[in-house]
Amino acid sequence: MRPRNDRSLRDPRGAAPRRVVVIGAGITGLTAARELTRARPPVEVTVLEASPRIGGKVRTETAGGAVTETGPDSFVTLKPDMLELVRELGLEADLVGTAPDPTVSVLRGGRLIPMPAGMRLISPTKLLPFAFSPLFSVGAKLRMALEPLIPARRGDADESLADFTRRRLGPEALEVLVGPMLAGIFAGDPEALSVRSTFPQLLDMEKRGGLARSLWTAGAKAPPRRAGLTTFMTLKGGLSTAIEALARSLPAGAVRTDSPATAIRRRGGQWEVVTPRGVLAADAVIAAAPAPALADAVEALDLELAERLREIPFVSTATVTLVYDEKAFRRAPEGFGFLTARGEGTTLTAATYSSSKFPARSPAGKIVLRAFVGGAGREESAEWPAARIEERVRADFERVLGPAACAPAAVKTTRWLKANPQYNVGHARRLERLESCLKGHPGLVLAGCSYGGVGLPDCVRSGRRAAALAARSVSGRKHEPIPAGLA
Repeated sequence: MRPRNDRSLRDPRGAAPRRVVVIGAGITGLTAARELTRARPPVEVTVLEASPRIGGKVRTETAGGAVTETGPDSFVTLKPDMLELVRELGLEADLVGTAPDPTVSVLRGGRLIPMPAGMRLISPTKLLPFAFSPLFSVGAKLRMALEPLIPARRGDADESLADFTRRRLGPEALEVLVGPMLAGIFAGDPEALSVRSTFPQLLDMEKRGGLARSLWTAGAKAPPRRAGLTTFMTLKGGLSTAIEALARSLPAGAVRTDSPATAIRRRGGQWEVVTPRGVLAADAVIAAAPAPALADAVEALDLELAERLREIPFVSTATVTLVYDEKAFRRAPEGFGFLTARGEGTTLTAATYSSSKFPARSPAGKIVLRAFVGGAGREESAEWPAARIEERVRADFERVLGPAACAPAAVKTTRWLKANPQYNVGHARRLERLESCLKGHPGLVLAGCSYGGVGLPDCVRSGRRAAALAARSVSGRKHEPIPAGLA
């Protein structure tokens, strides 16, 4: 894609513009580049992307007349960063909200059981729906009801999401709720994921008297529906619309695809980024590529930095979208979809009823289903050939929703091999070590989902922070420390 905007970067004082190279044309890198082009004094930006396309895991395609996402399908509006970017890009009219029925079920014991109304995060806020829900056993309900009486854990040692849940809510809550829902966001293993690095709000709630008490104190009502907004939003033409708008906001030729950064080095007081097409000099570098790819590029610069980057594990996942005629199933799926409890013997870890979740952008007369496969401990299934994944996913859907009267009109499978970072126990300490390494490399800024948040709002916020650090490092102001670090 060729950006259309060709704004001049000439400094009004006549000085040559400072230069920043951004590595990675996902939403983090593109957001950082956009921010830098708006900086004063002007900054000349070059964005390098190793693959033939921009956008990272944000990829919109069409299957059977349906707009489908092979990566994230929406963004949460409770974190405002992505919503603000959409508005800045002039795409507010394209926003699409979710349907009124937000029901999410859990596949347990071979059947779909709706989560009780009033569940916020992993704690109930309404007594009766929770008490009468068949999702939990009587023993599990009693154990979860005791949560406000459990004292907060002392000390600041990191703890796994699983250990935290068992300690406060009991083992069944982990199996049925926390494992499928919270660990599923990170495609991770709750026994390994750090609660501090994935859901620090749970630790804050524990300190304020417990999960349930914190929610009751804050008010058991769900966040109010703001004008035209729902908790999750997407774009009419798909999330790639935002990627395309970001690219258009950059000067012509600023983005170079098929241009991997093979090495990052210092020479003559400047940064140099080596690519197969030549060497780019820069005053600062924003590295928004995944940590393992960046590790290869900085190995000759700083072996310890490379080793620290490789300590962040990544796992494989796959998404499968199936488009059926609405008559394929006896009853159209309702709600947002379902999560799968461990031990159900399915390839699916979760599923979204896309045509029910976002009916405004689904073709009439079609049922669009989206399956999630793989993740920590289940990577093998995500790395199968696409045909095998699709066969198993179709069989799983028919087991859950009933036999289909016809084959899907279209199927789209995307495998994301080693593309999902894991914030395992000790992740915060790993980030501290990374920042310590970066102190010796002023002007080198690391950004993106490898470090501090995997959602689109997190990535946008990281891109903005990276641009702010890089702009300071090229400002040329005397007596101002040149920053380096994590954005």
